[in-house]
Amino acid sequence: MNHKGEAMSEERYFLENNTSPVKKGGYWYLVTGFFLGVVLGLIYTWWINPMVYQTTDPASLSDTYKDTYRSTIAQVYVATGNLERAQRRLNLLEDENPVYVLGAQAQRALAEGNAEEARALALLASDLQSNGQLPLVTAETISPDVSASATPRVVPTQTLPLATSTP
Repeated sequence: MNHKGEAMSEERYFLENNTSPVKKGGYWYLVTGFFLGVVLGLIYTWWINPMVYQTTDPASLSDTYKDTYRSTIAQVYVATGNLERAQRRLNLLEDENPVYVLGAQAQRALAEGNAEEARALALLASDLQSNGQLPLVTAETISPDVSASATPRVVPTQTLPLATSTP
């Protein structure tokens, strides 16, 4: 019995003392978990469930979208002729000088080859200016004390070509 008891105690000794120290793997699991979480989060928020803005103030749009908004207003104005509605819509953009902004956008559209859009924008800007949105600039408004004999200085301006039909 001693012999078996000795074998058991040796086996027990071997099993108890044969444990090797635990090897540390570092902190790579934290780094990979972080990057995996970021990638999965981006995939979820960009493709699976993206945020959709449904109600936003037109004044908070980027310049590109403001240009699209102004162009749409001008094209609707050309179709309907409702200047009051166009003014209300343009006021939502909170531009400091809507006539100037419309004119500048019309020039950019003309330079890009969008003659129809440029015409609509220029027509809206012209009608806004002539209907009291901004006062017309004349020699009297610039310097009211100029004598009648003085001739006002004419400043050339670029005008948009009229749409003509081609045979």
